Amino acid sequence: MKEMLATCAPAYVAADSTRMEWTIGNDRIRKTLVWHPDGGLRLAALENRLSHHVWKPALDASSFAGGEFLLQWDGVSYSGRQATDLLGLDAHVDMNAVMLYINLRVAGALSVTVCCRLHSDTDVIEQWLEISAQQPGALNSIAPLTVSASALSSPMLHWVRGIQKHGAGMPETGPYPAFQVRHEPLGTVSLASGLRSTWHEIAWLALDGGSGSDGIFTGLHYSGRWAALASAPDAGVATLDLSTEGYTMALAAGENWTSPAAFMGLYRGDLDDAAHIQHAYMRSAVVPPTPAEFPWVQYNTWFAHLVDYDEALLRREAELAARLGAEVFVIDAGWWEPSRRTSDNFTTGLGAWKPSTEKFPNGIPAFGNYVRSLGMRFGIWVEPERVDLRHPATWQLPWLVRQHDAIVSPPWPPDTVSGWLCFGHPDVQTWAIDWISRLVAEVGADWLKWDSNWWGVCTCTNHGHSASDGEFYQLEGVHLVLAKLRRRFPHLIVENCAGGGTRTDFAMLRHTHITWLHDASTPSRRVRFHLAGATYLFPPELCNTWIVDNDDESLMDPATTRADLNTIARSRMFGAFGVSARLMDWTDAAFVAVQEAIAQYKQLRPLLKSGQIYHLLPQLELACTDLALHGQWDAYAIVDPPGEQGAIWVFRAEDGVPERELRLRGLTAERTYVLEDIDTDQTIQVLGGSLMADGFRASLGDRTSALLLLRAV
Repeated sequence: MKEMLATCAPAYVAADSTRMEWTIGNDRIRKTLVWHPDGGLRLAALENRLSHHVWKPALDASSFAGGEFLLQWDGVSYSGRQATDLLGLDAHVDMNAVMLYINLRVAGALSVTVCCRLHSDTDVIEQWLEISAQQPGALNSIAPLTVSASALSSPMLHWVRGIQKHGAGMPETGPYPAFQVRHEPLGTVSLASGLRSTWHEIAWLALDGGSGSDGIFTGLHYSGRWAALASAPDAGVATLDLSTEGYTMALAAGENWTSPAAFMGLYRGDLDDAAHIQHAYMRSAVVPPTPAEFPWVQYNTWFAHLVDYDEALLRREAELAARLGAEVFVIDAGWWEPSRRTSDNFTTGLGAWKPSTEKFPNGIPAFGNYVRSLGMRFGIWVEPERVDLRHPATWQLPWLVRQHDAIVSPPWPPDTVSGWLCFGHPDVQTWAIDWISRLVAEVGADWLKWDSNWWGVCTCTNHGHSASDGEFYQLEGVHLVLAKLRRRFPHLIVENCAGGGTRTDFAMLRHTHITWLHDASTPSRRVRFHLAGATYLFPPELCNTWIVDNDDESLMDPATTRADLNTIARSRMFGAFGVSARLMDWTDAAFVAVQEAIAQYKQLRPLLKSGQIYHLLPQLELACTDLALHGQWDAYAIVDPPGEQGAIWVFRAEDGVPERELRLRGLTAERTYVLEDIDTDQTIQVLGGSLMADGFRASLGDRTSALLLLRAV
C-alpha cells in the first residue's frame, strides 16, 4: 500500500513501506528507488508515463550499475549499492517542487543523503548528495546521479561537443568540431571537459535505441572540470556516469558538504523530442526569469571597434543602432583607464575599473543617459576574475590565485601581465559585489556582460579552501557573487561570456539570462552550425549570436546582394539576435535588410521564447578550414506547443539544388495551415498531416535563404 508523503500537483512522493520503495514522479515521469539491507539503495524502475516505457536498471554484482550515485572516499569507489544502513527518510514540498531525501551510511564513515527534486511543471528529476563525514577523509570524483539500463537492443549515444578549446581557434583539418552533434552506437565512450566546463565537451548525454524509440538524457550542473563514461559492458546493457573532477574535498570529522546537482529526463522519439523536454525544464526551473520582450536585440561594440572608441564615435553608433532597431547598447571592453584607443589590448587596467575620462569626457553615466534617450537600454562589460598586475588597485596581492606559491598568469596577451583573483576567498567576493554594484548603480546598467578569459586553479590554504579543492570553491564564489548581484538588481540582465564560450554550462545558466556561444561569429554558415548543436541543449533565446562583418559576407560592400544580406541576418534569427559591426560603414542596402530582419525578429520573439525547435535536416557537415557547404541545405522550425503557429528558416548553398522537400513536425494533423514565404508573398494551404507526412517543396531559386511563416486557419 503506497502512502503519499508529499504532493505538489501533479508531482508527488510516495512510499511503499512494506517493500521499502519510494517513488518521486508526476503524470509524465516516475522514478522508484528501493532499499534492501543486502543490496543497499538502487533504482527499481524509471517510467515514461506518456509512452508507458519502463526502464529497468542493469544490476550486476560485479559493478556499481544501478547504484544511483558514485563517489570515491579515500581512494575507494562506492555507490548506493554499497550503503550498509538506511539512516532516515524525509519528503516535503519546497516552492513548486517535491523533495525526497534518503539518508544512508556509506564506507562506515559517511552519512550520504540522496536528494531528489521534481518541479511540478517539468519532466526532469534533479539529484545531488549531501555528505557528512564521521571521520577524516577525502572525497573526489563525485557522480551524483548515475544511469543504467538493461534490455536495450541497439543503444545509441548522443552528445553535443563543446567549443573545442578557446576563442576563434579551430583545427587545421578535419570536421569542424564546435557544437558538433555526435551519434554513435554505444561501445565505450569517454568524454572530458578539458580546462573549463565546455572547453572540449558539454556535460550532457542522451541514450536511446534509435529514432522513434524511448530515450533518456542526463546532464550536470557544474561549472568546473568533469568527466563522463558511457559504456555497454554487456549485450543490451548501458551505463552513463557524469562525474565532477578537478578537486579533492578533504573533510574533517563532523564536516558537511553538498555536491553539484545532476539531472535526468525521459523522452520518446529523437533528439528534438529530448530537446523540448530539456528546454521546458530550463525555462521553468533553471534560467532566471526574463522580461516578456526578451531577448532584447543588442548592439555590442567589440567586433566593431575593439577598444578603439570614444564617446563621440559611440554616440554616432548608438544613433544608428537605435534606427536599426536595437534595444540595448552594450559597451564592451576598453571603457576604463588606462585603456587607449590605439590598442586592442583589453587586459590593460583590469581590476582598477576606473572609467576613462579620455574616452568619456562627460562620464559613462551621461553616455548611458544618451543611449536611453534614444529608446535603448544600456549595458556594460566586466571581467571581474582577472586583474592587470601592473596597475595596483583596490584588490590585494594576497587574493591572487596561486599554484604552489606561483601567481597564475595567462600567457596572453604577450605584452601584459595579468593574474586571477580567487573567488573562493570571502574578501574577493565582498570586493566584487561592492564594485560591480557601484558600477551598475552609477551607470544605470540594464545589462551586465560577465566575461572570464583563461583559467587558473588556486592551491592556497588561506583563501577559504584547501590546497586540493580550490576550483570547486572558486566557482562557488562566482555563483555566489552573481546570485547576490541579481538579488540586489532584479531588473539586471546578466550575460554569460567566458573566453568565447568556454563556460557555457548549466550551473552558470542558473545565474545568468543568456550565454555567448562562440567568438567565431563568421561566416553565417558557421553561426548556424553552432546554433544547430547548441539548441539541442539550450533554449534558442539563451543562445547569443551577432552579425559581424566578414570579408566574404561584407555589409560594407555594395556588391553584396539582398539575398545574401537576408541570409546573414536570418542565420542569427533562431537564437538571440545581436549586431557588432561598424554601422556607420554599412551600405544603405545592408542597413535596410538588417532593419527589416530585426522587425521580423521582434514579431517572432514570443514564438522563439516559448516554442519548440525542430531541426528539419541533419546538422551541416563543415570541414576545417574553409567551412564549405558543398551544396548542402539546412532548415529549422519553431512551432508553438499548441501547434497554432510557427516559423521556418531555410538555407541553401549557392551551388545547391534550388528546391527541396521538407517535412514539418509539431502540427495538428486535422487542421489546415497557411504557409507564407515573406520574400515572395506566396502562400499555400495544406493539412497539418500532409505537412508532417509528405512535407512541402521549399523553392529558393537563386535565393540562399527563406523565412516562412506558418499559421493554423
